[in-house]
Amino acid sequence: MTGYKIHIIDDDPTTHEILGEYLTLAGYTVSSAYDGRAGLELMRNDPPDLVLLDIQMPHIDGFGLLKAVGDEGIFADVPILIITSLQRTNLKIKGLELGADDFIIKPFERAELFARIKAALRRSRRYRDTTGKMSGNLADISVAELLQTLEINKKQAHVVFADMDGELYVNDGQILYARQAGFDGKAALCRLLLLNSGSFMVNFGVAAPGQLDGSAIQRQLLDCFVEIDTVNEILAASGENNPLINDISSVGDFSGKKQLQEQLPLPAYRVLAAMPGDLTANARALAPEHNVNNQHV
Repeated sequence: MTGYKIHIIDDDPTTHEILGEYLTLAGYTVSSAYDGRAGLELMRNDPPDLVLLDIQMPHIDGFGLLKAVGDEGIFADVPILIITSLQRTNLKIKGLELGADDFIIKPFERAELFARIKAALRRSRRYRDTTGKMSGNLADISVAELLQTLEINKKQAHVVFADMDGELYVNDGQILYARQAGFDGKAALCRLLLLNSGSFMVNFGVAAPGQLDGSAIQRQLLDCFVEIDTVNEILAASGENNPLINDISSVGDFSGKKQLQEQLPLPAYRVLAAMPGDLTANARALAPEHNVNNQHV
């Protein structure tokens, strides 16, 4: 990922010296600004691929810069990572709500910093334009958030969820095809949203096989979340939304049940996703107290 342009906006000269050396040796092009106002002008005059931003700075602080960047709307595809010595949770929440992509506490480990920079750059426009791909982990961006991003940008793409044995084809704000294991359509999408774990790869510009009728992403997400909310209400009687399941002998037979039994105990979501039929009905079948263990997963 060498050759990417990174701006460091921080009033601490030591941070510039250390980070600048790290990043330059790694092959990045680095520019510096020592207050928020100068940082905003630097971004306007020399648009970066990524910004490392401090919170406490003169003239305009980090939050003010995030708000200004958000208001201008021209840096929506530029990842901004906050780097600060402040550890208060409310500040982290505020930064993320204003559009920051990550929050890194000083002092930081160099390996962790570079891993986070690389992960953020993989979500940048330049990376997508160069490779036609975007990858990441669902711990950082959920299935729903990923789909909403594709909807807003009206992208045509093939999304692969290797760890969940799933895939989606989207185009122009619609889901054209969804698959998860042996399920397709709404059943597959709801299971992907329920499991929501592992890595993803987005291949842009890939058309769905054949001529398929689609439905609006937001509508399909809402339909699935209504079902998932009901599932969580049913399972919540055990004390957790995703309790461990110890026994599935009372549920009806289905393909793969024997293999699933051999893996117990398993998180309820894993069991529900493997069972055929409606997720709500499956949750009711698993709800009896003897089927669950009140251990959070």
